[in-house]
Amino acid sequence: MLTITLAYTSENQSTAHRLTGDLSSHVNFEHVVVGKANEGPVLADLLEPVETPVLVLISDDFLTNPNCMLRGRKIFDGQRETLPVFIRSHSYDAAADEVISRQTSLANQAEVMHYVNHWQDRYIDLRREAEELTAQGGESFKQYLKKIRETSTQAEELLHSLKDSWSLTEAQFAANHYHQLFIFAERPALWEEFKTFEEAPPIDVSDIPGLSMLGAGAPVQGEVEEQSLVSEAQTPPPMDDNDGPEPTKEKVAPMQGMDDQAGIWIERAWALFDDGDAASGLELLNAGREALPDQLSLHYHYALLLATTTGEATAAQREIEALLDKSPDHPDALFLNGELHEAGGRYQKARDNWENLSDVEPFYPDLNYRLGVLLADHFPEDYLDAAAYLRRATKAKEASGDAFYRYAVLLAGPVERRKKAIKQLKKAIEISPAHAAAHYQLAVLLHGQGELVAAQNAFKTAVGLDRAYDTPVNRQAFASAPAAVEMSEVVVAGTPAEEDALASLKKSIADLEAMIKDRDAAAAEPSPAPASSPKIGSGKTVFISGATAGIGRATARALAEDGYRLILLGRRRERLSELEAELHEKHGVETYLLSIDVRDRDGLTAAIASLPEAWSTIDVLINNAGKAKGVDPIHEGSLDHWDEMIDVNLKGLLYLTRAITPGMVARKSGMVINVASTAGKEVYPNGNVYCATKHGVDALTRAMRLDLVKHGIRIGQVAPAMVEETEFSLVRYDGDAERAKIYGDFQPLRSPDVAESIRFMINQPLHVNILDIVLQGTQQASSTVVDRSGRERFAPEEE
Repeated sequence: MLTITLAYTSENQSTAHRLTGDLSSHVNFEHVVVGKANEGPVLADLLEPVETPVLVLISDDFLTNPNCMLRGRKIFDGQRETLPVFIRSHSYDAAADEVISRQTSLANQAEVMHYVNHWQDRYIDLRREAEELTAQGGESFKQYLKKIRETSTQAEELLHSLKDSWSLTEAQFAANHYHQLFIFAERPALWEEFKTFEEAPPIDVSDIPGLSMLGAGAPVQGEVEEQSLVSEAQTPPPMDDNDGPEPTKEKVAPMQGMDDQAGIWIERAWALFDDGDAASGLELLNAGREALPDQLSLHYHYALLLATTTGEATAAQREIEALLDKSPDHPDALFLNGELHEAGGRYQKARDNWENLSDVEPFYPDLNYRLGVLLADHFPEDYLDAAAYLRRATKAKEASGDAFYRYAVLLAGPVERRKKAIKQLKKAIEISPAHAAAHYQLAVLLHGQGELVAAQNAFKTAVGLDRAYDTPVNRQAFASAPAAVEMSEVVVAGTPAEEDALASLKKSIADLEAMIKDRDAAAAEPSPAPASSPKIGSGKTVFISGATAGIGRATARALAEDGYRLILLGRRRERLSELEAELHEKHGVETYLLSIDVRDRDGLTAAIASLPEAWSTIDVLINNAGKAKGVDPIHEGSLDHWDEMIDVNLKGLLYLTRAITPGMVARKSGMVINVASTAGKEVYPNGNVYCATKHGVDALTRAMRLDLVKHGIRIGQVAPAMVEETEFSLVRYDGDAERAKIYGDFQPLRSPDVAESIRFMINQPLHVNILDIVLQGTQQASSTVVDRSGRERFAPEEE
């Protein structure tokens, strides 16, 4: 029998009793009920000692009851499993003389604000009558007023929490024999039992002699007997409240729908992981694999989640090897086991697993590339096997540029087929134009073939992408060689001077090839990076709009530290030039300046199209340009202000995205980050059109992600609340510096704080896409709720 705590307001007793009756055969409900009485208990306090899972019935009555709402965040604070179920609310319409039913909902901001306003209005109304009511009610009214005041200040946070939490409607909760309740309680086997019980056909007792003589009581007795017979004949043995029955083949017959159930558990576990609750996802999969031990997918995903989230490689390894004991040819398990062994430095075991997988499923995604690289890096004597796997990897439908590059390295080296290597390198560059190592290797091979001008061009491209290649040996080999000798002179040297020049050139090429081998060896064997190792952004180009001030300028500074090449766009040329000089002096980064307004569609499109070749490959676009103008209510707003905000915040973002993303699509790589706002998550008085544009940015970010995911392009946004060290307020108040001083009594975010979030998003591994980062200062809870008690407590140390 499953035990669940059922919490609700007394107005919803009929719904609670109906649920209790529906599930009484398999679920024991412990009821926790509160009314609206001023002196009555508070629901959060009653639930504090409860350890069982809690089901909370959310209705209009609940959301307007101070005993339910006060300290309500404690109910859903994660101390126990809690599931909100939004039920229908019923009210009597005297005019129509009928009961009106309405589904309670907090699905959008308008519905949230309906209840926020309810509590604010309720407190304001009481304050207006405080003197008269205090005289009538004395201390009791003071306590009530205090309760309403506390509830009104806490309501918005609780309502937003409920809006964003995993919840169900009454219909969703009751569907499919209350399936979601048993998923929530992690008792799938009990749901199978309950479903079997519910679907059991009635037993025909019509042929029992003398039944008609039993009179009116017969159906009742028959029903009771029928229920008893069904329970004994068709349900498994009673289970322990916590552990459930052992799902062994001997004790429980195979259940229908196990695959579907396993899929539901897996889907919910990864949803929990996506929501930042990996621990609950692991618990759910752990319960699933114990309940359904023959469902190998549950074991695999449990191991994968272990390896992904906890760093517990040993535990993940044990789990995956136990799976392979049951199913030695399980493709996913073989691949994951190989990854775990490779990460632990056990290269022979990794090879064994991946070669076994190759026998079972030779074109398993990414297998041939990973296996080829493993052999090339750690089993150099087996270079022919490595080349065979990498060649197979280049035949894949979505072959990566690096697969062609790694294959070419083997062809140019131990396989000794340099002409073919050149062809493979050109294919690598066609797929991945920003692959610096491919350009560099091509330069070396072309030089060896005597194609000196082409070699020099390939070398320049490599240096433009990765400054690590700009060494004295390289510059001597590629810069002086074309002027020193002609192609024919490479083959036949004439004078002693020519022979000396040719000998010097050959030595430079030999040194160059030795350097490549050293770099490959360093990449194969992890070691502490030298002080001069390339920075994470070396060879990558980032485009930042609105770079002259605030978040844009702070982001440029942060990314310059990481070595990114920066295209900086802004309207004020002198500001851009100052920033360029600062970044070059401090970090030595390359910059390219575009002095243009993002509202100038034709000028912007032409500027992007005419970028020099060395700057035309843009790896990251940061749509930062944006502004707010005016603080007027909608009926008094300035049309010019509205046009300016729409043109900059939406059209400017679209113009840049349209001009730059086609190149990313062609290369099948790239990233776009939109600078949104918490004004795109909520609205506030007099923020009308600005909030609308930022809601548009939020929607565009999600739509862009859907359109571009198939091209391997990462899309995300950062949504900050109030930010100082920007020109935002000064622009909003049309240059009125006094009105723009809105941060003196609290510590908001700073532009470098937002820049660090953008930096974090960019520097994630290629398989990680962060869709949305929402930022607020510690003293800000919403657009209108700010603790203005002073900034000393949270001021940065430099202040």
